[in-house]
Amino acid sequence: MSAPLQRLNRSKLPTHPSASANPEQRFWHSFKSPLLINDYASITSIHFSPSTPHDFAITSSTRVQIFSSKTRKVSKTISRFKETAYSGTIRSDGRLLVAGDHSGLVQVFDLNSRAILRTWDQHKQPVQAAKWSPNSVTCVLTASDDSTVRLWDLPTGEVTSCFIGHRDYVRQASFLPAGSAIGGGAGGGLVVSGGYDGTVRLWDPRVPTSTSTATNIDNSDSHSPAVMTLTHPSAIDALLPMPGSTTILAASGPVVHVWDIIAAKPLLQLSNHQKTVTSLAYTINKNLTIDTPNPTASSRRVITGGLDGHVKVYDTTSWQVVHGIKYPAPILSLAISPEEKHLVVGMVNGLISIRTRTSGKEKEREREKEKQMQALLTGAPMDGGRKKKTKAEERRLRGIKYTGDADSVVLEEKLKTVHLRPYEKDLRAQRFAEALDKVLIGNAPALTTYTLLSTLKHRSALKSALANRDEATLSPVLKWLTKNLHRPAYVELIVDVALLVLDMYGHAIGQSPMIDALLRDMRQKVNVEVKQSMTALRIGGMVGMLVQGAGGEGVTA
Repeated sequence: MSAPLQRLNRSKLPTHPSASANPEQRFWHSFKSPLLINDYASITSIHFSPSTPHDFAITSSTRVQIFSSKTRKVSKTISRFKETAYSGTIRSDGRLLVAGDHSGLVQVFDLNSRAILRTWDQHKQPVQAAKWSPNSVTCVLTASDDSTVRLWDLPTGEVTSCFIGHRDYVRQASFLPAGSAIGGGAGGGLVVSGGYDGTVRLWDPRVPTSTSTATNIDNSDSHSPAVMTLTHPSAIDALLPMPGSTTILAASGPVVHVWDIIAAKPLLQLSNHQKTVTSLAYTINKNLTIDTPNPTASSRRVITGGLDGHVKVYDTTSWQVVHGIKYPAPILSLAISPEEKHLVVGMVNGLISIRTRTSGKEKEREREKEKQMQALLTGAPMDGGRKKKTKAEERRLRGIKYTGDADSVVLEEKLKTVHLRPYEKDLRAQRFAEALDKVLIGNAPALTTYTLLSTLKHRSALKSALANRDEATLSPVLKWLTKNLHRPAYVELIVDVALLVLDMYGHAIGQSPMIDALLRDMRQKVNVEVKQSMTALRIGGMVGMLVQGAGGEGVTA
């Protein structure tokens, strides 16, 4: 009995290696449904309301836009600025907003009516940092290019503290978060600021005040000296006090410095960005903790964004990069919502990216897809939760019919009619040259020709298929080799076939102008591919040096 007919299976080309996603990657990959919004000016600030429903304020040009966290659309616009606005920040109760501008003016707005409730004009240069105290709803912190940092009392409109010590622009300032080991105290707690003089300074409003003698500060202002100064090699562009700890992150150029403010010493440096780091944020990653059976001691993550267009996520237990996202333009600001639903990034060209985590039915669909993909990779059955098929249904699906009674079961295989292609018939009949001619002259897909040549090589029939050819039948072989030389997966086979052709027909070179022209074309194509390969090797070496110079793991002591 002859063997059943079988069609020629196409060759499987090598694919890129893939690794199964861990819980961390699955969490950050769940930020899908990207929404891109084009603004007409750079996005200088993004801030989420601490209170539900966690709407967020985006500051650009002379306005602050309030976006709904439910619809991701603009719900309110505050445009009562004459100069460029900065640092629109929502109060903890979600009712008020404070912002500074390029003229030095600081304004407090009612978000419902958009009315101006308070205006401060003591700063004479741009105010690029304005924050609400986490401990007091009536205390506001501002930092200005006039090198001062001030605390304001909202009901009276008076300055309660003026911190003087920076020698250049101060564009970053923040309260130490509530619950920090040293963050308590009057006036909203300790204050930390970062300036273009390369210093991070820690201020305590409880320290007795003295009279300022600085030429650019009103002599009637009282100020408190810094209780700690941390020096960096360049300007401070971003500052982040970590909640519930004694750690402060300061971005100086492309490096993020991690400080222990109790010991007043640096812990480590994060050097994963190639350009200036402009924004820092953190998240508790509650969803990751829930999805992970054995979570690590801390699920807190730090998020950084830089002018290189990269967002990087760090695990604060090891300070390793656990995820990264590439954006199309330099990043100026970013924020993640308290409930970890939205990741918003603002760019220099006015582009706003809003990524939202999948939830509800959509999340269930994603999980079902992951289960099916995992089952496909492991070979497990993919019933998808459906009703199990009966044995009769399974037999029908497999093309097997049942004959006999319950006591005598006989399975008879249902033979299927197999229709061979013309070149497969020639291959079965060992007409190797005819099979090769049919795929070459018939303009078959490149993969079909590759599969046939691979089969002929494995059967040691390649020489027979190429033998006794004239100018008309050899030229299609040379054309196919030259045309597909740029495919990396085909190169090894093409080299074997080309060497065999040269060995068999080398004596005839110079006798046919057509064959000589095809060989010249192949030679030029080979030279081009060699040059491109050398360029790729040089670029690969440079990239390897950059990765090694960046520390590989992203942490240097």
